[in-house]
Amino acid sequence: MEEEAKRILQKLIIVSVILIISLIINVLLFMGSLQTVNCPQPEAVQGYTSQSISYLDYSGVYLEGANLAKVNAYKTKFAGADLRRADLHGAKMTLADLTGADLSGADLVGAKLDYANLRNADLTGADLSYADLKCADLTGANLKDAILEGADMNYIIGEYTR
Repeated sequence: MEEEAKRILQKLIIVSVILIISLIINVLLFMGSLQTVNCPQPEAVQGYTSQSISYLDYSGVYLEGANLAKVNAYKTKFAGADLRRADLHGAKMTLADLTGADLSGADLVGAKLDYANLRNADLTGADLSYADLKCADLTGANLKDAILEGADMNYIIGEYTR
């Protein structure tokens, strides 16, 4: 009986070690997959440029006039962000979350916004010329005075204000 208890205890220890190693590996692999950016001061982001901001969370952040031209923002969250007059021309924003974002007057010429969530976004006066809006959700979005020349709007989801 004592020998059987030792074997069970050894198996429990081995299983515990395997679980701990697995947990450590998972934490290391996924630790940087979604980071939160806290920018309480507008000055902290003025003139900000970056090549890749994929998977980051800019929800509610003030980015008015920011230069984000040609940025790679795959699956980046901009929910409720202030992106008025931001330069986002040529940005790659596939699957980005722009729910309720203010993009009024933004330069989105040639931007890749396919599958992006633009629910209730304000795109008043935004330049979306030649932008890829394929399968984007524009439910409740305001596109008043937006420039849509050459934009790919195939399979758009929802009704929007124009």
